[in-house]
Amino acid sequence: MAKELIKTPQGEIRWCKLLGEARKAYEEGKPDEWTAELLLDGRDKNVIEWTEMMEQKFYELHGTQAKKNTYWFNCLPDKDDSAKLVVKFKLPCFTRKDGSRSEGPTVFDSKRAAWPVSTEIGNGSRVIIAFDIYAWNNKAGAGMTLQPKMMQVIDLVAYTGGSLPKEDDVFEEISGGYSVAETEGAPF
Repeated sequence: MAKELIKTPQGEIRWCKLLGEARKAYEEGKPDEWTAELLLDGRDKNVIEWTEMMEQKFYELHGTQAKKNTYWFNCLPDKDDSAKLVVKFKLPCFTRKDGSRSEGPTVFDSKRAAWPVSTEIGNGSRVIIAFDIYAWNNKAGAGMTLQPKMMQVIDLVAYTGGSLPKEDDVFEEISGGYSVAETEGAPF
């Protein structure tokens, strides 16, 4: 039986690592993973209803007496804007017995056409994420990991990456200073 997929309200994605191969996990010894953060407006009626529904999902999975882990839902106020909520998604990549690896999330555009893996998704892009829940429990309490399975990109903000400006835009040439080109031509 397929797991239930739950959709988020529309929000702004950041740190989107849902395309292509899984990335190295942040925690040592964990499997590679696909991850993303979704920023939601905590004052929006749809977001409030969604967070309440997620709390009900927690109780369905763990019971009403379960102790909540600090990260039971991994939906916390944004450190820069407390009116926004940051929801974290993580999908581990597993190697099957036959050596093949599990698949990552499927990404679509607003018309439901497949997203080109070569077009990275920049922070601030508007998306909806469909996910399933992995329920867990440890000494610190119970929780839910939101595992992204699909994402629809509504509005794209081009990814500019961590690229640095060209040296011409930062430095000016200084005459009389050390020069590799001049030194390479000098006899020693």
